[in-house]
Amino acid sequence: EPARTPPAPSHSPPASSSAVSGDADTEFEMFLRTSFVESLPATLAVMRTLLKGLIRAETETARLEQLHELYRRIHALTGNAGIAGMPQIARMSDALEALLKELYEKPKNLTASALRTVALAVDFLGVLFEHGGELEKLESLPPTVLVVDDEAISRRAVTHALEKAKLKSISIADPAAAYDLLAENRFDLVFLDVDMPGMDGFDLCTKLRQLPAHKMTPVIFVTGLTDFESRTNSAISGGNDLIAKPFVFGELAVKALVCVLGRRLKTER
Repeated sequence: EPARTPPAPSHSPPASSSAVSGDADTEFEMFLRTSFVESLPATLAVMRTLLKGLIRAETETARLEQLHELYRRIHALTGNAGIAGMPQIARMSDALEALLKELYEKPKNLTASALRTVALAVDFLGVLFEHGGELEKLESLPPTVLVVDDEAISRRAVTHALEKAKLKSISIADPAAAYDLLAENRFDLVFLDVDMPGMDGFDLCTKLRQLPAHKMTPVIFVTGLTDFESRTNSAISGGNDLIAKPFVFGELAVKALVCVLGRRLKTER
């Protein structure tokens, strides 16, 4: 009887060490992300408690203590969000961290407006925490901001602040030319000066709201006019916010990022 050929071994060759290592890394990254997400409600509660303490503080020393502790917590959040692979939370947290550092180093800038902006950012972080699983969609096209101001120094100041939030911007002096740009292009956010020749910011805002692509685009007025009438005109013309000159760079950066990410999140949902 002829000798039989032994059957080939049925087991697969062992997986390479690099493949095993890659699987382990992926599993660990998922663990970090899950742990980070699970910690977010407690993180938000602490931030809101510190914010209340900051708002209620009656002395500069007490305000600075609360501000420093809030900064410390936000700094940790920025790092942890990056490690956990949550870039949009890290981006928002980083902008707020920069603002808190700026306010701590220059307490005179800790105005009611700045406090409102800090509160706005904390609330928006809460929104990002709730929609963490949807944030990957926000990584598509980089957001673009339009800055309209007939004063060159003011335009540069706004664009500098936007650079702090890593936001790309186009600046223009002529409001009529700005309207043409808006008619032909989609922007994620528009900053408008109020007092401009030919067409003031309120009129330009009213006109851009008639463009289909910009019915819901956030508009922030940047102006030296802060009286009640200016704020009323801002709302009537379709503006979303108003920030006074001179402004804190970090405050403008935080407002811009909240507007841009908030609009992107609504659009993607």
